[in-house]
Amino acid sequence: MEYTTFTIKAVILLVALLLARQEVSATQSWVSSLYQPGVDSIEIVRSALDGRSQLSYDCHKVLSQLLANHTDPDVLQYFDSWGRVGSGRIVGHSRYPGNYDECMHVKSSLLPQLKTKYCTASLTIPGSTPLQLGVCSPQQCTPEDLSQLYNISVQDTTVSVTCQSQDYKLPPGSIVTLTVVGLVILIAVAATVCEGIFQILKSRSESSGNDDSSSFSSMKNEFPLKYILCFSLYTNTLKTLSTSQPPGAIGCLNGIRVFLMTWVILIHSFIFNFMFISDYPQLQTDLMSQPATRVLLSLFLPIDSFFHLGGLLVTYHQLKSLAKTKPKVSSFFKSLPTLYLQRYIRLTPAYAFMILIWTSLMWYAWDGPYWIIPNPVRTMADTCVDKWYLNLLYVNNLFNPWFSCVGWSWYLANDMQYFLIAPFIVYAFYKSPKIGTAVCSGTILISTMASIGVSHQQGYPFVGEISAIYTFKANPYGEVLPFYFAPWVRYQPYGVGILSGFAVWKLKDMKYKLPQKYNILLWCAATCLCVSVVYAPHAAFMGRHVISMAENDIYNGFARLAWTVGASCVVISCSLGQGGWINEFLSWRIFVPLGKLSYCVYLIHLPVIYILALGARTGTYYSTLMFTKDVIAAIAFSYLMAIPFSLLFEVPFTNLNKLLNSTKPAANKQVKDEHNNGENCNANQNHSEKERLLTKKNLK
Repeated sequence: MEYTTFTIKAVILLVALLLARQEVSATQSWVSSLYQPGVDSIEIVRSALDGRSQLSYDCHKVLSQLLANHTDPDVLQYFDSWGRVGSGRIVGHSRYPGNYDECMHVKSSLLPQLKTKYCTASLTIPGSTPLQLGVCSPQQCTPEDLSQLYNISVQDTTVSVTCQSQDYKLPPGSIVTLTVVGLVILIAVAATVCEGIFQILKSRSESSGNDDSSSFSSMKNEFPLKYILCFSLYTNTLKTLSTSQPPGAIGCLNGIRVFLMTWVILIHSFIFNFMFISDYPQLQTDLMSQPATRVLLSLFLPIDSFFHLGGLLVTYHQLKSLAKTKPKVSSFFKSLPTLYLQRYIRLTPAYAFMILIWTSLMWYAWDGPYWIIPNPVRTMADTCVDKWYLNLLYVNNLFNPWFSCVGWSWYLANDMQYFLIAPFIVYAFYKSPKIGTAVCSGTILISTMASIGVSHQQGYPFVGEISAIYTFKANPYGEVLPFYFAPWVRYQPYGVGILSGFAVWKLKDMKYKLPQKYNILLWCAATCLCVSVVYAPHAAFMGRHVISMAENDIYNGFARLAWTVGASCVVISCSLGQGGWINEFLSWRIFVPLGKLSYCVYLIHLPVIYILALGARTGTYYSTLMFTKDVIAAIAFSYLMAIPFSLLFEVPFTNLNKLLNSTKPAANKQVKDEHNNGENCNANQNHSEKERLLTKKNLK
């Protein structure tokens, strides 16, 4: 009995020891795996080389060499750079890009000929969210070879692999672009040096008591020096950063322009960061459920506000010019070609250089796991190669704008098209305010009807989020010319801007002050209209209200109109100096130079956002704080980069335009003086002939 009991205890003790040893062994294996880099990628390669795969010969050879030397620290760096599945899968984490820089800097003395490239493997797993893994691939392996690796390791999985191009040799187009940009920089440097020499000589002349300022001025006005000095960085910087404003300027518009540009950058940062690198889908849901996020998702409001400002400024300045010159109808029509040409020269050089740089040099500006080709951004650049002329003719918004060259430039095309008809409406206001009001109101009415009709025909949803519920089939992207881009749909804010510009010009000309009760009424109307446009769709946005076709058409037809009417109330009150502290803030002098940069900021802000977003090394678990940091960076870099861009490609050509226009009046005056001199000579000759005949008659 005692022997049996002893035997049972011994067996139990032996089993316990074996289990404990197995557990310790498993624990050691798990712990050791934490300190052994590249375990997953080594196993993937090993399983692909056991004879079951159909890799190409070169790829099989180099992978075999890597696997045979995987204990070497340099080779181990290759396997360690692969992306592997980590934490966060349950909450939607799907991107594991690995270490891009580690992959691209693999160097081994055992494999001196080894060259790597970065690839991304997209795995579609049944019953799970799609997965993206970074793959460090030898140059000899093709995407098909890499797909073989994962097809063997992971069963029942659809794998597609894309690799980044490693050909960093500049094509001829990029070399031409660098040459042109370098030439402009060279001219700007030469002009700055000339300007500096003139300033030094002038200061020495003044200090010595010799006032030769007139001679220096005449030298600067000589051909071709006066044209070269248009590129002077010194003069242009002073002009750009100056806070002075011309008489009669509407000061609050500078602050409004900066505020709207910041809003545009905020929206585009939100879209592209979450589209390309955000790896926390739950945060998107959390953010979109917050009422404050409605400002981010009101995509059309800042652009419509820019249309409104465009119509207002065109009307205000042209009415001031018409009041001075008082042209007849024939003179007005003769001035139109010059007016259009000046507008084209004002906008196009900077726009053309941006297209050139975007198409030829953008893809050599940065790198990273998300800087992958092909992608939607690269598609835009390829479109520029074939369709760039549509942009320079400002008709790119009419030809499949979803895939146009420099997609965000559709706004410039719409604005230019509106400018073509604006002078006629403004001249109607000048001749008869009643006729002008009727014509402008008629164009706004036509645009409103077009908005309702196009919205109904296309089924364009005013709430584009996936949580919204419709009684019809929403179709935001399927049309060749969608509701969002159509110029006849987006005209409403511009037309309201023309009416606002006339009202501001008339009231300022009369030096009129609104009674306090009417001023308060304006601000109340502005608040109610603007807040309603932003927050009226919130219940539908959250999926708590089913949207009917009638509701959708009404919002699409009247939301822009309501928003810009509210904005007009603010501008009218502030332009009359009755906006209180809001007007004082918007008229702050620091906004003057920032407002001058707005056009160039709009041109380059999306390339800046692309670099910041696609240049990321890892997917980001976005929080509100992280997003705020990225938005501030995008705003700061956009304005900083806009300064040299404006000094090189915008201001010099604006100076040239003004210089060429300033020579025309002088030429016209000279012709007029010659004509008058000719008339005076003829008159003197006639007078002398009369005197001769009279003297002859008296003598008889």
